[in-house]
Amino acid sequence: MTHTMQHLQFLKNLRNNNTGILDWQNKLATGRRIHKPGDDPVGVGYYMRYNSEINRADVFLENANTALGFLKTMDQMLQQANDVYKRARTLVQQATTGTTPEEDLKLIAAEIKQLKEQLVTIGNSSFSGRYLFNGQKTDQPPYSLTDPANDRTDRGVYYLNVSPFVSVPVSISGEDIFGEAGAPDNAFRVFDNILTHLENNDRDGLLADMDRILDLADRLNEAWAEVGARTNRFELMKERIEDQLVSLKELRSHVGDVDMAEALIELQQRENVLQASLAVGARIMQVSLVDFLK
Repeated sequence: MTHTMQHLQFLKNLRNNNTGILDWQNKLATGRRIHKPGDDPVGVGYYMRYNSEINRADVFLENANTALGFLKTMDQMLQQANDVYKRARTLVQQATTGTTPEEDLKLIAAEIKQLKEQLVTIGNSSFSGRYLFNGQKTDQPPYSLTDPANDRTDRGVYYLNVSPFVSVPVSISGEDIFGEAGAPDNAFRVFDNILTHLENNDRDGLLADMDRILDLADRLNEAWAEVGARTNRFELMKERIEDQLVSLKELRSHVGDVDMAEALIELQQRENVLQASLAVGARIMQVSLVDFLK
C-alpha cells in the first residue's frame, strides 16, 4: 500500500467518524432518530402514518372542543331564558291580583318589555363568531328587535366531525326553543300579548298568559335536555380522541424518537474512535520517504 493510499484511507475513515458524530449529535439535539428516509426506510413509513393520524385526531379534538364551547354557551343562554320566564311569570302573577295600582301596572309593563328585549338578545347570542340559534346560518342573527315574533330561523343543523365517519349535530333552531314564527305560542308573541293585556288591565288575559309562560318553559326544557345530551356525547368523544392521541404519540415516539442513553453511549464511543484515529493519523503523517531510506 502506497503512502498516498494510506493518507486517502485515513481521511476517508476520519470523514466517516465525523459524519457519525454529527449524526448522533443531531439525534441528541432534536430527540429524533429519523431525519431522512435513509435513516430507517421501514420506520419512516410508520412515522409518517402516525403523524398523519395525529394531525387528523388534532382536528377532531379541536372540533369537539369547539362543539363543547358552543353547547356550554347555549346551556348558559337557556338558563338565562329560563330566568326570564320565571321573572315574567312572577310579574304577571302580581298584575292578576286585581288590586295592583295603575302606576304599578305601567312599571310591570316596562319590565316585561325589557325582558322581551333580553330574550331577543339571548336568541341572538353567539359563540366564537357563530350564532347559536340560527341553524346552519351561523353568520346571521336570527332575530330582530322590531318584530322577532315573525322572524323565521334556519331549520338546518350545524354539524361537526369527531371521527372520519361520525358527525354530531351542534346547533338548535331558535324556533325549537322560542316557537315558530307567527304562532300563538311563540315566546315573543306571548310577551307582546302580555304587554297588551297589561295596557288594557285584562285580568283573564293575564291569567292565560301565565299558563302560556309555563308552556314556554316546558318547550325550553326539552331543548335544554337535548343540549345536555349532546354535551355528554361530545365529552365522551373528546376523552376517546385524547386517549387515541396518547396512544398514537407513544407509537410515534417508539418509532421515531431516539433512546437518549443509547445515543450518549454511541456518541462517546465515536468520539473515542475519533481521538484514536487522530492519534494514529498523526503517526502516519510523520512517516516520509526519508524514514524508509533509513
